[in-house]
Amino acid sequence: MKAKLKVIIIMALSAIVLLGVIWFGLTQLTKKEEKPKGLSADEIVETSVETEMITTNLGSGGYIQLRFRIQASNKDAVEELTERNFQVRNIVLRLAASMTTEEAKSANGMIKFEEDMKNQLNELLQSGTVIRVYTTDKIIQ
Repeated sequence: MKAKLKVIIIMALSAIVLLGVIWFGLTQLTKKEEKPKGLSADEIVETSVETEMITTNLGSGGYIQLRFRIQASNKDAVEELTERNFQVRNIVLRLAASMTTEEAKSANGMIKFEEDMKNQLNELLQSGTVIRVYTTDKIIQ
């Protein structure tokens, strides 16, 4: 009789544990994933710098006019980017000089340009990082 009671208790406990595991698994699968909220437009503007229009030659001939909004990680980085405006311009001029007209016209070419610009700016910055570079104006001739 005692052996039967032990078996019944073990089976009941096993069933409870199994139901708990199934419940936990279902709640995890059906739980809505919360998307992390990004910065508001005002917050992006506060932590970014807009360049003036930069005109330069392309590597393949012709010229390009560009303007960027550079989003930084904090307000100190914004101040530093403002002070390093001449270095920002230099990076844009060097990168554009290596671009062809076709690269400048293509979306992938501009994505690469923005990423290269971001990486080179991050090498310069000491009080933060560049999160993203947005091309806000582009004219190719």
